[in-house]
Amino acid sequence: MKLIFEELSYLQSFLKAISPPQSSRNKRVDAFERQIKDAVHKLEDLIDFHISDQFLSASDDGLTFVFSQQLLEFRQEVSSFTNKILKTKEEYDINRQNQQQSDFSASETTLSRIVDYGGTKKKKIVGLGKELRELKHWVLSDTYGRCSTMLIVGMAGIGKTIVLKQVYDDPEVIDHFDRRLFVTLGLHYQLKETLLLVLDQLKADNEDIREDSLSKLVYQILLGKRYLIVLDDVWNTHIREELKHYLPDEVNQSRIIITSRMRDFNELFIEIPLLNDAESWNLLRDLVFTTTGGSCSPQLEKIGKEIAKKCEGLPLAIIEVGKLLRKKEKTVEEWYAFCMSVFPKGYEISRSKLTKLWVAEGFLEPQKNKCLEETADECLKELISPSVVLKKRRGSKGKRTTKTCKLHFTFRNLYVNEAKSENFFHVINKYPDSFPEGIDSQRRLCAHNNIVLGFEQAHIWMESLPVPGVRSLLCYGPKQRYPIRLYLPFRLLKVLDAVSMRFYEFPHQVVELFHLRYLAVTSNGKIPASISRLWNLEVFIIHQHHHRIIKSSNSPVYLPVEIWKLHKLKHLECMGFDLPDPNSDDSLILEKLLTLSGVSAHSCTKRVLTAMEWEMWRDDWVVLFASLEFLLMEDLDIRQWRVQSYHFPKMKRLIIRHCYRLTEIPIFELHYSLKIKVDGCSPLVTQHLLSKQKLNNRWEFFA
Repeated sequence: MKLIFEELSYLQSFLKAISPPQSSRNKRVDAFERQIKDAVHKLEDLIDFHISDQFLSASDDGLTFVFSQQLLEFRQEVSSFTNKILKTKEEYDINRQNQQQSDFSASETTLSRIVDYGGTKKKKIVGLGKELRELKHWVLSDTYGRCSTMLIVGMAGIGKTIVLKQVYDDPEVIDHFDRRLFVTLGLHYQLKETLLLVLDQLKADNEDIREDSLSKLVYQILLGKRYLIVLDDVWNTHIREELKHYLPDEVNQSRIIITSRMRDFNELFIEIPLLNDAESWNLLRDLVFTTTGGSCSPQLEKIGKEIAKKCEGLPLAIIEVGKLLRKKEKTVEEWYAFCMSVFPKGYEISRSKLTKLWVAEGFLEPQKNKCLEETADECLKELISPSVVLKKRRGSKGKRTTKTCKLHFTFRNLYVNEAKSENFFHVINKYPDSFPEGIDSQRRLCAHNNIVLGFEQAHIWMESLPVPGVRSLLCYGPKQRYPIRLYLPFRLLKVLDAVSMRFYEFPHQVVELFHLRYLAVTSNGKIPASISRLWNLEVFIIHQHHHRIIKSSNSPVYLPVEIWKLHKLKHLECMGFDLPDPNSDDSLILEKLLTLSGVSAHSCTKRVLTAMEWEMWRDDWVVLFASLEFLLMEDLDIRQWRVQSYHFPKMKRLIIRHCYRLTEIPIFELHYSLKIKVDGCSPLVTQHLLSKQKLNNRWEFFA
C-alpha cells in the first residue's frame, strides 16, 4: 500500500508539472490525467470493497489473501504505467507560461453588451449608462488621493471589459494621462510575465530579466507620470498588494482599474448588474431583428420576452440565444418550440444541503482550525462571488447569508457537459436511454425522473450490468405520490439522497451500505434497529409522509434507541419522529451532533439533551444553549414555556409559529437586541409581547 501510494503521488506531481493552462490543454495531457484518475478510482474501489466484504462477512474466509493479491496486481499495473510515462516524459510540453493577450477582441466577451446590427457599424451599448458615467467621473476626478484603485466586478460575460474599454479609449481619458497600460492577468498569473508585458507596452528593453530588475525599471519609467493601469481578469486578491510596490504613487490622479469576478477586494468598486427583463428583451430583439430595425409582431414579442427572461440577465447568454434565433424561422410555432426545448428547468438547492453533500462526498480537504462544514461554506462563497452560483432566497440575516442558490443556466450547461466527459455523474431520465454502454464506469447517478428507478426492467438491467463504483445516488425528480421499490446494487454508496421518493417501508438494503455518510429517505415504515450498523453516517434525514398527522396525535413515534450508537452523526432531521430516551447508558451519546430538526417537545428531555452533549448545568439540570442564535418553535402542542435569559445567552432571533395553546412567552432580559416573530398563535401572546416591548426598546416584535 505504501509503495502504491508513493507511485500515485509521483504521478500526481508529474501531472501538475506538465499541465498547461486550461485554454491550451492538449489531448495527450487530458488522456494522461484520465488514466491517473482511473487508477486512483480503481484503488479506492479495491479498498472499499474489501472493507465492505469484511463488514458483511462473519469471518475472514480468505478475504485478506484475496485483497493482497489484488493489490499486487494493481501495483504491477501502476508500475508499468509509470515506466511508460517516464520514457515519454520529454515529449510533453512543460512550459507553464500563460499566454497573455492585450487585444481587447480576445478579452472576456468584449461585445457582450454591444448590439451589432447585421455586421454594420451601427452599434450601441445596452444597460450600462450609469456604470459608464460613474467610472469615467472617477477616472477624471481630482478629489481622490495620489493613486486610487477601482474594482469592476461581475460574472463572466456580463460586460466588465466593454465598460472598461469605453472609458479607456475615451478621448478625454487619453488626453488626461501620460501613460496608459492594459494587462490581462487571468487565472495563471505570474509576476515576472506581467512585468515583461508592462515593459513591452512601455516600449522598454531590458537585458536583465530578473524579477527585481524588471520591477525597478517599471518604477523608474512611471515615476513622476500620471498613469492609468488596467489589470484585467484578476483572480487573486493579493495581486493588487503585490503590484503596488512596483508602482509609484507620488503623482495625483493616477488610477488603477481592476476587473474581476471576485468581490474580495478592499477597494472602491462598481458592480456590473445583470440585465433586467426589459433590457434583456431589448438586447435580444435588436440582435434578432436587425433587418427590421428591431420591430416584430406582438405574438413573437410575447414569446421572445419569455425567452429573454430565461437567460437570467446574462448578456453572453442572450447573444448566444440571439444567434440561434437568427437562423430560425420567425414564426410563433418555431419560437415556442425553441422556448420549451433550450432551457433546462432551474433547480434551487438549499445552502445547508449543498454543503452537507460536499462534505459527505469527500470533496474537501481539512483545514487547520476549521471544520469541513466551514470549509464547504467558504467554497460556496467563492462560487457565489463571481456569480457562477446565483443567490436566490436570502437567509434570516438578510443580505449576509444565502438560503438557496442555483447555477446560472449558461454555467450549468458547461459544467454538465464537462461532468459527462469526466464520468463525474450520469443523469437518469427515462428507460432505456438512461442506461447506455459505459455506465459501469460512472461514480455518481442522478435521477431527474425518479419513477424510472422503480421499473422492474431497470432493476433487471442494473443487476445484469452492475455499476460497482457508484458512490452517490441522487434523486431530484418531482416528489412521488405513490411508494415505489428501489433497487440498490451499489455496495460502495456514500450518499443516498432519496427524500423525494416514497417507500412502502424503510429500505432495509440501506443498512448493509457500510460506507454511507449521507442518507435521506421518505418512508412510512418503522426504522429498524440495525440502522446502528451505519457507523460512518454523518447526515440522516428521515421524513414520515404523514408526519403532520402523526405529530398532532398524543402518541409520539420514536426512532429506535440504537440511533444513539451513530457516533459520527452531525445532522439529524426527522420529520414525524422523536428521539427516544437513551436509558442513562453513558455509551449512547451523539457527541458530534451539530443540528437537530423536526422533533417535537417530547424529545426535549434531560436525558436526550445530555446524550447530545449540549452544555448543561448538571451546579440544577438547566439546559444552556451557549451558542444558539436562532430558534424556531413550530406546531408545538405546549401551554407553558419556562426559560430564563441565561439559557440562551446569544439568541438574536426567535420565531414561534402555530403554537396555538401557548398563551405567554417568558421575558428575556437580554443585554442585546432580540427579534421576535409570532405567527398563528393565541392573541394573548401578541398582547403579552406588545406590553413588554414598551419596557425594552431593543426588541423588535412582529406579529
